[in-house]
Amino acid sequence: MKLPWLKFYGSDWLSDEALRSCSVESRGLWIDMICLMTKSETYGHLLIGGKPARAEQLGRIVGLTTQRTMELLDELNSAGVFSFEGETIISRRLVKEHNSRGNNNLRVQRWRNANEMRMKRSCNEKLTAKKLEARSQILDNTKAQMRPMRVDWISYAKEINWSGTDVESAFDYYESNGWKIGGKSPVRDWRACARNCHRRSQEKKQTKGIQPMKTKVVSQCESLPTYKVMGFPTREAWVKAGCP
Repeated sequence: MKLPWLKFYGSDWLSDEALRSCSVESRGLWIDMICLMTKSETYGHLLIGGKPARAEQLGRIVGLTTQRTMELLDELNSAGVFSFEGETIISRRLVKEHNSRGNNNLRVQRWRNANEMRMKRSCNEKLTAKKLEARSQILDNTKAQMRPMRVDWISYAKEINWSGTDVESAFDYYESNGWKIGGKSPVRDWRACARNCHRRSQEKKQTKGIQPMKTKVVSQCESLPTYKVMGFPTREAWVKAGCP
């Protein structure tokens, strides 16, 4: 990544012994070379048109003759101010800083990606749990609030051999109270509800046709004849004794 500016540390420039041993003219050439390296396609490399810069090209840029430019380059090279990578002049410091920035960017990017992935996993887990919970709740509510149409109710009544006025009466009862059992719990399975209604209807019909036998209540006085109460074995004996 190219920077629109150059980090220039004045103290480092003044304390560089190899550079300070060169002439002022050489140092001036070197700072121009540094500026060209920051604009280069490959940061820190002295390239012109994508190729290694030649002395005559560099001389025309800085306003020096080719001969004088070559002399100043030799002076800088002898002092070890720059290095070569193949035939290309490079600034060791610029290349090092560029690589360091690239590594830092990679570390930051990896850190951001890792955090983003962790956040996504965390969010997805929460969202998934919420979605599953909401979906389960929706299914439960749907199942709890499932209500049959009158046609469905009557059709299922025919399947279980349930007929008569009780069929529609039961449907109207549950339709009026919002399909709740005892007015509280919602009907979860209306078919099971229909079967229960059918069984209760059958039990009611069976018990309706059976009348319990009433036992005749006999008082204690009517249970024994008077002559027996008086101690006579027969009525004739009781009459002979002069009793009315």
